[in-house]
This record gives sequence, C-alpha cells and structure tokens, in this order.
Amino acid sequence: MNQKDTPLFNQLKKHAEQSPQSFHVPGHKNGRVFYEKAKTMFQDILHIDQTEIEGLDDLHEADGVIAEAEQLAAELYGVRKTNFLVGGSTAGNLAMMMTAAERGETVLVQRSSHQSVFHGIELAGVKPVFLEPEGDEETGTVLGVSLRTLKEGIAAFPEAKAVFLTSPTYEGYGQPLSEHVQAAHKAGLMVCVDEAHGAHLIYEKGASWPQSAIKAGADMVVHSAHKSLPAMTMSSFIHVNSSRVNEERLRYCLRMLQSSSPSYPLMASLDTARAYLASFTDSDWRHITARVAQFKEEVGRGSCWGQTPQKLGNYVQDPLKLAFVTRFAGVPFKWKRRMEESNVFPELVSPYHLLLTLPLTSELPSGERWPGFFQEVLHLNKDDIERYHTRRKTAFFHEKNISGLAYTIDEMRNRETSLVPWTASKGFISAETITPYPPGIPLVLKGERIERTHVARLAELVDAGASFQTGKKWIEEGIKIFLQ
Repeated sequence: MNQKDTPLFNQLKKHAEQSPQSFHVPGHKNGRVFYEKAKTMFQDILHIDQTEIEGLDDLHEADGVIAEAEQLAAELYGVRKTNFLVGGSTAGNLAMMMTAAERGETVLVQRSSHQSVFHGIELAGVKPVFLEPEGDEETGTVLGVSLRTLKEGIAAFPEAKAVFLTSPTYEGYGQPLSEHVQAAHKAGLMVCVDEAHGAHLIYEKGASWPQSAIKAGADMVVHSAHKSLPAMTMSSFIHVNSSRVNEERLRYCLRMLQSSSPSYPLMASLDTARAYLASFTDSDWRHITARVAQFKEEVGRGSCWGQTPQKLGNYVQDPLKLAFVTRFAGVPFKWKRRMEESNVFPELVSPYHLLLTLPLTSELPSGERWPGFFQEVLHLNKDDIERYHTRRKTAFFHEKNISGLAYTIDEMRNRETSLVPWTASKGFISAETITPYPPGIPLVLKGERIERTHVARLAELVDAGASFQTGKKWIEEGIKIFLQ
C-alpha cells in the first residue's frame, strides 16, 4: 500500500468540494448553520464533519475508506489489525480489559497505570493483582515493572489470564519488553500494553528511542496518536498484534464503548497523522534525534536545575520528553506559574518535576530564546530554598512488589462507608479513588488499603496545591473509607 495516501481524508475533501446539500445530521449542515461568533473559527473543519453517508464508510462496520485507512495504519505499525479510536486511549484501555478477561478472572496490572485501566477493571469485574513499578529515587521518577516482579506475580497467581503494562511512562521512559512478553506467553497470559505516549515509536535503528511494545510482541497495544503525532485530541489507535486476541470480542466492546456516530474530523486526523509518521526516512529520524539533543543541551547549558537523564538503568527516555527536576518539593508548581505568565504552557507538573513534550519535527523552536527564558523561570533564590522542604524518599505506591484490593468489585458495591481525616487514614481501606491530574494515575484506589506511602504522597500534593480529577472533597471532609 502507498503510505503517502490518505483515503479517508481524501474522500472527505472530495465530498466537501462538491458543495453537497445536507438533509442529514449533523445539525450545522456542512457549516451553513452555526453560531455566527464562532463560525469563522470552525468553518473549515465543519466541511468534513460528516456522518455515515454513501461513500464515507462506517467505523463500526468498515469496508470502504475507513477500512483502507485502518489497513494503512496496520501496515505501518506491522500489526494484524488496527482500529481507529475516537474516545482516546481511554476507550482502548477499557476495550483491552474487557476483551482480555472475563468477569471474576485474575489479571496482573502495573500499579502506575492510567486511571482508564482501573476503570476497565471495574467495568469488566475482574480481580486485579497489582505489580509495583520500579522507580529512580534520585529524580523521583516512576518507571516500569521489572521482569523479576512480573515473574513473581505470575508464580503467585498462575490462574491470571492477562498482564497490563504501561510503556513508556508519562515522562517517556520505556524498557525493552521482549522478555516480559516471553515470560507472560510461556505462562499462557495475554500481554496488553498502554503505549499511549509511544505512537511515534517506529524507528528501530536509533538507540536513543525506546523500543515499541509492538516490536516486543505484545498482543494488544493502545496508542494516543494525539499525544505525540499531529492528530486531534481524542484520536487514538488500538492494535491487534497476535492471534491470541479475540477480534470479534474486541469489535463488540468497541461498539459498546464508542459513539455510534464517531467524529470524522478525528478519524481523518488519524489518517493524516499516520501518513505524516510514515513520511520520515532514516535520515529524517537521525536529524530529529540530533536536533532534539541539541535543543536540550542549549536549554540546559549552565543551568542550576537538573534534567532527567536519557537512560536510567535499562530504561531509555523518549527524546521528545524534557523534564526539569528538583529536590525541593513544590518548586515545580512555582515554575509552572512563571511559565504561564509568559504564555508558555508545560505538559505536566508534580511536586518534584516539570515536564515538556517536544514536537515530532526537526523544526524545533530556536534555542536562542530558551536558555535565558528557562534560566529565569527555574531560578531558585535563597528564600525559595529555605521555604521548600527536600524530597522524602518513600516507596511509590506499596512497600511490597505484589498487592491487591481488599474487596472484590462486587463486594464494594453495597458496603457501608464512613469518613476519616486523610492525615489519619493509614490502615483503613479506601472507599474512593484519588487521582492527581495530570498524569491521571490514581494515588489511592477504591478498595485499596491505605499505607504510610499514600499518606506521605498525599501530603506532598496537598502542600504543593496539586489538581485532582477526582475532586478535593476528601481534603476538607475526610477520605471515604469502608467500615470493616
């Protein structure tokens, strides 16, 4: 197939150029009917915001231009089948969980997974066994699950049906997963990987880039195309990479979880983002790698802060991720405010680091402005150093490598609850989930016994003024806990 082709986008463009008359949904009628104040801004995209009319195919029963676009993506990534997602990697993670295991079955899950993986556990009604991730204490960076921990989990729970891993991390760290996949397959487990931040990882000749989970042999892989490729927000892929996957079950789950009227602009952006990624030659990849390294060197030259290293043990950081780190808790939130005052917006902030996501292009912003800019933004004076306390070295989630929920999903539904102050919650079983956002990784899970580590990290986040997608009611009124 011709990777330069964009069949879905081409068909939408052709349809728009024929000045069609719409007697179908959507209600804006090709942009003719729209709120005047917003019309100019939306006009161009509304021409391709179509529905399942003749010639435009149907995502849920694709046999035309959508099927062709998905096939091109599958060919680029080297997988059996690629399905377009318009509900982000969230929809993909939910579908993976519901496809890989039946209700009541056991699955091994990386504890630092995105909240959508845990939502999938709840929807599927499976029994999760959590695998504690490795971490780098010097930078406070959460990494992935070690091969040793995975094997420990497999040995302790031989009845498990699947393992769910995340690679690379939000900060871009990925490890070679081939041995993880081999160990899981040997035990009869399906391997599902949330590779949301790795849709661009197709270059195999450069040691500077993490290995793709697809190349490692994972059975199902989810990609957030919009995170690292030039695609619209919520546009993602889910890839089937082996015969272990029940594709009929996966299609059924995707029909349940995604709209019956999926967005054509989102799907078209997947089509064009795939073509963009496919256009890079080996020479382009080498140039991008060198240009990104140069940009980071320019920004960090003579700095008084730290950057996370490209390698941590066997973990390699995606060159498109740039994280500034400090040992002073809360300082990055101050950095973020300073950046935003200059109309510059970072990707993520935590008590100990501020993360930038760089574009997949050799045309990076000129380095002339940025060294001085970041020197000013990230500067710490004596008062700052005296005000902020240094990082506490604690486990990331649990003291043990293997953990689980105290109750099953069904047992938690009607169990009585109460409230306790979050500062005194150690030892209780949480009846709610607390999720800092970003990155959307739950710190405390519903049904999980609260440990010293949880309380310590909650304290850091509260002190720093972090945001929580699950709300902040627990700070003032107390954490909801199950009565035992």
